[in-house]
Amino acid sequence: MKKIKFMLFLTILGMVACKKNIPEINYVILKGVINNTEGGQLKISSIEGFSKTINFKDSVAFIDTLRIKEGLYYIRYDKGYSPVYMAPGNVIHFSADHQLYGRALNFKGDNASINNYYSKKFLDVYAFKLKNKEHYALEESDFENLIKKLQLSAEMKLDVVSNIPDELRAKERRALNYERINRKSIYEYYHAHFAKKEGFKTTDAFQKEINDLPLNNTADFFYSSDYKSLVSQKITKDAKEIAKRDSISSPLAQLDAASKLEKDTIANQLMYNTLNMYLPMAKQKQLLIDKYMTLSTNQEHKQKIKVLYQELQALDSNNPSPEFVNYENHDGGSTSLVDLRGKFVYMDIWATWCAPCKYEIPYLKKIEKQYHDKNIHFVSISTDKQKDKDKWKKMVTEDEMGGIQLITDNDFNTSFIKKFKIMGIPRFILLDPEGNIVRANAPRPSDKKLIDLFNELGI
Repeated sequence: MKKIKFMLFLTILGMVACKKNIPEINYVILKGVINNTEGGQLKISSIEGFSKTINFKDSVAFIDTLRIKEGLYYIRYDKGYSPVYMAPGNVIHFSADHQLYGRALNFKGDNASINNYYSKKFLDVYAFKLKNKEHYALEESDFENLIKKLQLSAEMKLDVVSNIPDELRAKERRALNYERINRKSIYEYYHAHFAKKEGFKTTDAFQKEINDLPLNNTADFFYSSDYKSLVSQKITKDAKEIAKRDSISSPLAQLDAASKLEKDTIANQLMYNTLNMYLPMAKQKQLLIDKYMTLSTNQEHKQKIKVLYQELQALDSNNPSPEFVNYENHDGGSTSLVDLRGKFVYMDIWATWCAPCKYEIPYLKKIEKQYHDKNIHFVSISTDKQKDKDKWKKMVTEDEMGGIQLITDNDFNTSFIKKFKIMGIPRFILLDPEGNIVRANAPRPSDKKLIDLFNELGI
């Protein structure tokens, strides 16, 4: 009997030992196929900053491994978008048709129920945005009734979805409420615009729910983009008051405002987002870095910002500019940056879909005419996608845009754009005749400081 017990003990011990040796699965397998497309890039991202790009071809199944933690992520490609819930150990399948924009992505495999719900939910959100003018022109009470009705409808769709953990279902229910409140938060501005009521203000009762929203729910911040937007709006509002009161720059005020949040995790994420957005364009980078390092408690974020700062130092004045090679020229052939040596180069990074970019065009045309025979090239570089090249050609021709008109070989996904850390457009860059950086973030054509700079340089 003792021998049997001893053998049983050894068997259990061996099973435990084997179990300990089984490696923990810390990745998600994502499988997909997108039909009727020329191919392209699919991006997986999260609110926390995870980002990965996957290349795909028409109707060819792809597979990739994502080392991520459990949570809500976002799939984006040219004509497709959908939230997707993933956790280590999952195998996620999806299919889509590029020609059927307005059709939900179809998910199979793990979490298929919730992911198909998310995909269809996005289409409802998109349908609402298509009628923004109609919705936001409604009077306050009618608008509030509309968004309450839409929330109730969305909750009913959620209730019939099976195989969702109770905690996730409760979180999504809160997200639907945040979606409604976020729609309220922009009503005042949109109603003034669409109803043509200059100076319109909502009632205190309408605003109360927005103003009283707690800003300390970490789980919801990293799950609901609407909740994140509401928190960010409040911080931006507070930052404007701080900037005015203390006479400091907007980025510094953003750091101050975010740091006052109760939850370090939310504060750290907002401060990190601020640095990523403003640091490439900031004039007083060291001041911004020092402030951030004092306030943030997230060591991983701090290390990433240090790396970003080191990369940005390569864009300081007098350093050699990153190069572009063989960008298509509207006049025919191709142009490389090295071809422009011998003169100053003022570059406008823009796109046909960018309203602020188009605002600058008349000012740029005027300056180009003024400096036509001077020691300077005016170069406009479009970041439009290659499939939209005809839109670029048409706009350059119809608007009689002067200077040297180029288009990148891969929209924003090109070395020149990435090395200049261009996070938004328009962006203006000034180089000297030797190809060195004068200003990585030069004044816009509409800014009188540009002519002052040209005069200072003797152009």
